[in-house]
Amino acid sequence: MANFVNATAVLRIFSEQNRSVCSISGVNPNMVASDAAGFIAGIRAMYNRGPVRARIHIVSEIEL
Repeated sequence: MANFVNATAVLRIFSEQNRSVCSISGVNPNMVASDAAGFIAGIRAMYNRGPVRARIHIVSEIEL
């Protein structure tokens, strides 16, 4: 039976104006939302940005 296996992820953080603040590769694709929220808050403070939003792009492999 085939299964999807999360291989890697990229976390992308955007400003209110939809401008990219930063993109982080190699993120754990199995992270929970609270972990991501803490990381995003740190990036927001470091770059002194206003409200931001984030997306996680997960790449999965098919395991046969």
